[in-house]
Amino acid sequence: MILDKLINEHYQRLNDNDIHIIQMINQNIHLIHRLKIQEIADISHTSISSIHRLARKLGFDGYSDFKAYIKLNRQVSKPSTDIIESLEQDLQQTLKHLKMIDYDYISEQIDNSPYIYIYGTGVAQLNVARDAQRHFLSINKRVMVINDESELKISMNQMKEDDLIFIISLSGETPHLKENIEIMHTRNISYISITTLKDNYLAQNARYNIYVNSSPIELFNQISYSSFLPYHIAFEVIVRKFSEWKLSH
Repeated sequence: MILDKLINEHYQRLNDNDIHIIQMINQNIHLIHRLKIQEIADISHTSISSIHRLARKLGFDGYSDFKAYIKLNRQVSKPSTDIIESLEQDLQQTLKHLKMIDYDYISEQIDNSPYIYIYGTGVAQLNVARDAQRHFLSINKRVMVINDESELKISMNQMKEDDLIFIISLSGETPHLKENIEIMHTRNISYISITTLKDNYLAQNARYNIYVNSSPIELFNQISYSSFLPYHIAFEVIVRKFSEWKLSH
């Protein structure tokens, strides 16, 4: 959804009423461009001042800027049902997200980290992690792929505060992640998340969020399938940007 990135960035500032308003806006996202603030207040059963406060919490000067942002970013067309076009849309949206990343910040984190850990929450995510390991080795970084939850717990005992951890997840809501993330926080261990663009626990608690697009499709046998090609591209871009950053420093 259009507001997911903003929600992740400002989640700690939002209260239950803010979340309720956002849910109402999401349900009526196709109408927002022509609704006045009073109409939004009526739909969400809140006040005009509550809408203004929410807009400011999300980084806007007021409701007008908030509405303009939604209008600018609203996807008018429906996702394509053509397989190639659907994948093309995912890749285009992923590259759009990747253009918004602060690569100087990430490159500094990579450069200053004695050790890089990469954890994938499933089989496909682990394949991405192993490919990312190859990329990081090519820039002379010491890197380790964490294969499962048991290894994650063991690795956390070895991690230092200046080590860098990438966590790859499709939903960002893998059940066992919450406990391990809480442990990381108590030990002052931070991580960079790579997930699809939606409100999720992993991204909310990350040092930095990287988003990709991966629209699920249903195969002939009714299995839901998501492409991990956008995740591979994300690491490809990160390493290339790091090399570019090193050449300029």
